[in-house]
Amino acid sequence: MPDANQQITSTILAVIFILLFFGVLFLVMLVYYNYRRRLTAQEKKAMKALFDEQLMQARLEVQEQAFTYISEEIHDNVGQLLSLAKMQLGSIGDGELDEQLLLGARENLARAIRDLRNLSKSLHAAHIMNVGIRKAAEEEGLRITKAGVLEVSVTSEGTEHTIPEDKQLILFRIIQECLQNCVKHAEATFVNIGFTWYPDQLRVRVRDDGKGFDPESTLKGPANGLGLHNIRNRARLTGGSGIISSAPGEGTTVTVLMPY
Repeated sequence: MPDANQQITSTILAVIFILLFFGVLFLVMLVYYNYRRRLTAQEKKAMKALFDEQLMQARLEVQEQAFTYISEEIHDNVGQLLSLAKMQLGSIGDGELDEQLLLGARENLARAIRDLRNLSKSLHAAHIMNVGIRKAAEEEGLRITKAGVLEVSVTSEGTEHTIPEDKQLILFRIIQECLQNCVKHAEATFVNIGFTWYPDQLRVRVRDDGKGFDPESTLKGPANGLGLHNIRNRARLTGGSGIISSAPGEGTTVTVLMPY
């Protein structure tokens, strides 16, 4: 009989131990789950704050680029058209009206007004959202080609998808950063911006025929690699990735993959 009682007692203690074990295990898992959930929430909050910061920075940079472009266009293009129109009108004088001269002045004034209207459209970041990322890239490429710095072409494959406005703005700044690198450092004569629209993501490739470089050593430099770090970080903030491929003498390709 004592053996039976001891067996029952042992069984009860074993059951209690098992229940306590699973109870403690459940509490540990619950605490860990809550910890991970809080950590994930903090990470999401930090990521959103970083995204908002980069978005604001991108807006400021787009505006700065727009103001620089507008000042150059007003000085180099619109200013010259208005000066020419003024000279044409001034040469008419008090004598017989020269219809050809007057027509030329009228055409120059019309061109100046048209150019000013086009400039006003590109004054703020909302223009990028209105025309779309591909069209905005085409306009930026045309501006650089027109300046005679290098030739820029834009190609597109697949069916275009709708992209959130904030992602469009950040992607546009990435493209601008690539083009600036081509102008300032690559010694390139030609660059292609290729849009490939997949069902679930957009791929943008910016390829130039410049002198190329070693990405790893450049990224290690705090100053020289800042622009490349910006490209990668901004692509990552959109939920995508940025890949930089280059080698001395082989040009540079920047590939950005961004989910819609």
